[in-house]
Amino acid sequence: MCPAHTHTTKVHPDDPQPRTSRQESFRQLFNFSNLALYAGAGLSIFDLIFDVAMVYEYFKNEKPQFARATLISIGLNLALQVAVTLIQNKKRKRRVKIREVFFVLTFVKPGIDAWRVVTKRKHHALNLFSPMMEYLLGKGIELVFECIPSTIIQVLAFVEGQHSAVVILSLCSSILTAAFISASMSIEKDIDKNSRRFSPYFYGFVNLESKVQSAVVCMLVLVLSACQLSSKAFAMALGASESATVLAAYLLVDMGFALMFKLARGDFLYWMRIEEISMRFLVSSAMRLCNKILIDFTGMIQMRHPFEYGGLYFSTVLLTTPLVSLYFGSRYLAYTEDEEVKATLKYVFSSNQIYGGLGCLAAVQLFSFSLFLVIIPPKFRTTFLSAQTGSQYACANFFRTTTDHGRVDIFTLHPSLSLPIKQEVKAWLNESLAAWIAEKPSWFNDQVKTSIFDDYVDQPEMLKQIRGEAGLEVEEA
Repeated sequence: MCPAHTHTTKVHPDDPQPRTSRQESFRQLFNFSNLALYAGAGLSIFDLIFDVAMVYEYFKNEKPQFARATLISIGLNLALQVAVTLIQNKKRKRRVKIREVFFVLTFVKPGIDAWRVVTKRKHHALNLFSPMMEYLLGKGIELVFECIPSTIIQVLAFVEGQHSAVVILSLCSSILTAAFISASMSIEKDIDKNSRRFSPYFYGFVNLESKVQSAVVCMLVLVLSACQLSSKAFAMALGASESATVLAAYLLVDMGFALMFKLARGDFLYWMRIEEISMRFLVSSAMRLCNKILIDFTGMIQMRHPFEYGGLYFSTVLLTTPLVSLYFGSRYLAYTEDEEVKATLKYVFSSNQIYGGLGCLAAVQLFSFSLFLVIIPPKFRTTFLSAQTGSQYACANFFRTTTDHGRVDIFTLHPSLSLPIKQEVKAWLNESLAAWIAEKPSWFNDQVKTSIFDDYVDQPEMLKQIRGEAGLEVEEA
């Protein structure tokens, strides 16, 4: 999820070409970008209302542990949203920080972030993330710390016999909200023009020239995410009902394997440009944990990116989730065969209900994923089997990109990712920099000027000039 650059209307040979009228007409008709962003923000607020209603329902039904868990998830979401907001605006004035924190605490931040993306708000030079990246981070935190936990809590309540209309309606709302946010995050990133320009071999599976194909792909991604969340949440709830110890052991082993997988490949540290090594390790740990949860519970397509977990790991998780849910379902059925156990439970699911329900979810999920792979352009199918590390992808993408405008995206990443090709990047940069300064292409904006690595510029005067044009000073060696 690399941050995108901002642009003016000045034309330059290396600038992006305008969209075709066919692409533009589709976007006006379907307008997924605006619709998804605003709908996602609205669903977030709507789901929060249901969460509050469920807190009351849990207390009324003498299930205070569910109520407390829901309140904790809401509190964690808010706390982390505030933390990200402060990190994003670390270099901004105090009044900006106060305003942004106010947006978070009044639950309007999702709408504000959506509005900034829709109106193409420029990436402020003092902000760490672009508006798109800030939006994606906010929705990711909401998914991991509120939507997914509240869904699991509601499924657990459902398994324990809470079958009132409020519970069922709230459960459906949580699954729909989480699936929609997950799907819209992946699709919005895919149709983003900068994503397609900087990474044309990864983004572009939504065909903007076909209304039917685009609509079908978007719907399949939504269904895939909803099935993944439902299957995984029921697996967790059934596992917790039978043996919390076995469930905890499974989760720890699964998460441990994922983190060891990244560490063993030298791919653990995240792509973000964070200079302090301790802070980078902390952020990387948090992002790896959160992204693992997003893969497991929502099947978010974006997580197949080499900067995240990669296509091969993503597809493996997606295809094994039905087996995990059926495993915990079988353990639940064996556990509830005991008459003494049945006597302590308010409701017991039959084998037909367990295998029928989980089997249907598995069938729909596998069908959706298969149809999705058939419909998308063939060149993107390999991204679901890729074993590239983040560094390998960054280096390969640099050489595959033929324009200067596309290649400068390498500077939005941490320098360690491009370290294997440092000399090649330095040579290209120093050969091109003088021409950029003289010709002033529209993409050579303040954001690009401030992102160029200091030690990659051979001439200190030239570095000082571009930093000065961007309103920054260069520290003397």
